[in-house]
Amino acid sequence: MKRILISLTVLSVLIWMTSSFVTATLKKDAPIVTSLIIVRHAEKNNETDTTTLTPAGYDRSQRLATWLTNTNLSAIYTTPFVRMQQTAEPTAKQKKLPIQDYTPHEIPEIDRIISANSGKTVLVVGHGNSIPNILNHYTGSSLQNLSGYNDIFVLNIINAKLNTNRYLHFYY
Repeated sequence: MKRILISLTVLSVLIWMTSSFVTATLKKDAPIVTSLIIVRHAEKNNETDTTTLTPAGYDRSQRLATWLTNTNLSAIYTTPFVRMQQTAEPTAKQKKLPIQDYTPHEIPEIDRIISANSGKTVLVVGHGNSIPNILNHYTGSSLQNLSGYNDIFVLNIINAKLNTNRYLHFYY
């Protein structure tokens, strides 16, 4: 009986050691997925750099916050234009996150965002002509400039590699 008990104890320790090793190995080799939720700013009043959102744009920014209610965001980034910040503001308030600036049309800026938020989910508010550049760069797609304001793209960056990533396209 004592021998059986010792054998079972040794077996249990071996199983525990093996499972710990397998778990550690799986975690080590698991891909790191960083998700960028990318939206265009909401409807604007005019074409100037200092323009604000229209009433429809304010409504859309509220819908964005509602759409992201159950999403665990680690950061929010916008370009330094008022309409961008106004689009992100309801979500930032809801999540209690600051709005951080990035430079549009600069892929190294997006690389910086990905690196700073590795394995997390962030909101990026961009322009109708810069969002396609981001998606095309990381996925190898050929998306053209956006004309509407209701697009939401979820770009999953896997292990920070190019051309192996995919995006989902939603409307809100």
